[in-house]
Amino acid sequence: MYLEKKRIGNDIYNYLKLSVRYKDKVRTKTIAYLGKGILTKDRLKRDIAKFKSAGEGAKKKALAELKTELDKEIFLTVNQLDKIKYAKEDFNKRLKGLDERTKQDMFNDFITLYAYNTNAIEGNTFSLRDTDLLLNKGITPQGKTLREVNDHLNAKEAFELILRKGQAINHNGIIHIHSVLMKNIDSRVGAYRVHNVRVFGARFHTSPAEYVRIDMDILLKWYRKNRQKLHPLALAAIFHHKFEKIHPFYDGNGRTGRMLLNLILLQNHLPPLIVPDAQRKRYYNALSAADETHLNQTQPECKEVVNFCYFSFLKTFSTVFSRWG
Repeated sequence: MYLEKKRIGNDIYNYLKLSVRYKDKVRTKTIAYLGKGILTKDRLKRDIAKFKSAGEGAKKKALAELKTELDKEIFLTVNQLDKIKYAKEDFNKRLKGLDERTKQDMFNDFITLYAYNTNAIEGNTFSLRDTDLLLNKGITPQGKTLREVNDHLNAKEAFELILRKGQAINHNGIIHIHSVLMKNIDSRVGAYRVHNVRVFGARFHTSPAEYVRIDMDILLKWYRKNRQKLHPLALAAIFHHKFEKIHPFYDGNGRTGRMLLNLILLQNHLPPLIVPDAQRKRYYNALSAADETHLNQTQPECKEVVNFCYFSFLKTFSTVFSRWG
């Protein structure tokens, strides 16, 4: 601890401070205000002894803060963090300022674009106009399969579920979201898969059936461990990759994973994002870049998928949410 003197006019103000260094960052904390005037050496010695315990506590807190900030900056730069912070503050300001009907219109705008893109990635042939007709006007376009119609209806229902009621990030919550997304599409819902599956064209191997539950336990343990360490956007992006690598369901893993990504964002008061179908190849490449990482670790190879989600986040905010209010 050390003494810092500040002169304001003819007065000298004394503060007891400490500095903590972690790697290349320094954090300074004020421990106590020691009053005005000139302090004797004996007085300063007594004050340092008096505030020793408080200083130790402040030192531990400052060190934890620095470690947390550096963990966040592994994947997101200070400039990126500032832009995310601005989007978060602006988004929540708009939510407070909009009446319920206009707020619903804004989220309908998002859901329409989200459903179109998330299902197009999986092969749904609805156009954006088809999606708008179905979800906002109740008109089913001709020549489309029942599967494609349910893709969109279920995406809307699942998003409204996580938006209004939320959902816990645990086994039951994940299985429930998947069941909503697969309603009237696939009867294999209500549990994780019990047979092996192969993802056509993928360079990774999905979890063997007998290890799916164990691997999901590992993922959820990783999530709980890192939810306070990582920035929520990085947390959501990396969780999405690890979920897709496990591939815990027979079908609907991509749609469920993207919905869980947005659930994590919403739980942290961030606006949700859309993975654009037009960027499908870049999206898959970003996921593939982290395929050699371990389920229980947070490794630098995840940076590409975090950056992809960051740009998707900003794009969604600027094209959807910033235009309301």
